[in-house]
Amino acid sequence: MSHGDDAPGTGSAPYGAERGPGEPDLDRLIADLQADRGPCSGTVSDEVRAAARAAYAMRRDDAVMSEVGTDSAESPPAGVRDSALLAEAPRYLRFDTPGATLDLEITAVGDRRTLVGRVDPPGPTSADIRTPHGSARAPVDADGAFVAPDVPTGPVSVLLHHPAAPPVATPWVTA
Repeated sequence: MSHGDDAPGTGSAPYGAERGPGEPDLDRLIADLQADRGPCSGTVSDEVRAAARAAYAMRRDDAVMSEVGTDSAESPPAGVRDSALLAEAPRYLRFDTPGATLDLEITAVGDRRTLVGRVDPPGPTSADIRTPHGSARAPVDADGAFVAPDVPTGPVSVLLHHPAAPPVATPWVTA
């Protein structure tokens, strides 16, 4: 995956250091989540905080957010009980937006991932594969398909571009 100069930094400055304009108050967010879902086990690592900051820095206020329609990680295939087989199997996700769907297959290749996507109906001219380490653009063909090899393990989001519509962003998922 190529890393552009505009990719957010992922340095692990200790929390409590000065936040940039618009950067979320992560301690407050964690406290709110604990109030809603119970205490987290342990502290949040600097690596997780850096990934959260990087994801927040990549937000697009003009993007339409898609929703996860289906996720094979939540609904494993019937009859498969071997957790080793499930760990090696590709992950399949469907993201829904008004008027379009994105089917995404995430396959592990060592410590990297390959993403294969299909947009229906076809039309977006490109897909940005976003990670806390940066982003890379993958062309979308006439059939709505794209491939993104060599994606780092960890959180990933796809931002679809179409010349006649606002961009569409998927939620961040762990790949």
